[in-house]
Amino acid sequence: MTSEPDPFDEIVLDENFVADGPKEATADERIAQASRIARSNDRLKAEGEIADGSGKPRFQRMRKSAPWIIIGAVVGAAIIVIVLIAR
Repeated sequence: MTSEPDPFDEIVLDENFVADGPKEATADERIAQASRIARSNDRLKAEGEIADGSGKPRFQRMRKSAPWIIIGAVVGAAIIVIVLIAR
């Protein structure tokens, strides 16, 4: 233990402190928000924007970047082979 004073000793949790805190949504508001999110997810799933487990890829960008990854790997391997042969 240190001999330093606790900085939280001076904090008083009175009614003003509690009243100034963030307000939590009611249960009905949270249920309504969850319903909106579920409807939005169902709409995105129907449009094919969310993978449904049928084997469709979730991200279209991965297919576009895959050829560049293969090209980079082939070029890197070629450079290594050339360096080994030139020795």
